[in-house]
Amino acid sequence: MPILSDIPPDIRRAACAFHEAGHIVVGWEHRRHITHAWLRPPYGFSGETCFEPYERGFRGNSAVDRRRAEIEIIILSAGYCGEMIYWNADGLKWYPGAIASHEDDLQQMKPYLALLRPTDEAALRTRCANAATAILYRPTMLAALAAIARRLSDQRRIDRDEVDDIIGRTAG
Repeated sequence: MPILSDIPPDIRRAACAFHEAGHIVVGWEHRRHITHAWLRPPYGFSGETCFEPYERGFRGNSAVDRRRAEIEIIILSAGYCGEMIYWNADGLKWYPGAIASHEDDLQQMKPYLALLRPTDEAALRTRCANAATAILYRPTMLAALAAIARRLSDQRRIDRDEVDDIIGRTAG
């Protein structure tokens, strides 16, 4: 397994872009639109996707809010899934093994998991990751994922209008 610092910067930046694009595409599928996403300076080896805020909070006794919480876990799982699509690409030799990029996403899942209180948290997280992966592997969504990641990697930032345009073009 290579040492992270041995991986060329453009490969690391592309992996980060695919991570953020995973959140964006799966969020878009669930009608959670971004305000923007960006790769942090100076190298773009980490990033952030900012979604439009909800108009109201979550209530644990509401079936609608419980479903919204599960969707948030799906969207948070999608970053890692998008990144794994990148690392699993043909001929890519730099896969760093266990990656820590998902740690921030796992932390952000905690309030939703607390609201849902699943009897088997690992099973819920697995189900959500599988749901994210199923969305990302649709041919039109794979094309959107790659196009959004490319834009992020090249320009280091993307806005909602650009995402809507890219997904609109790739999804027909």
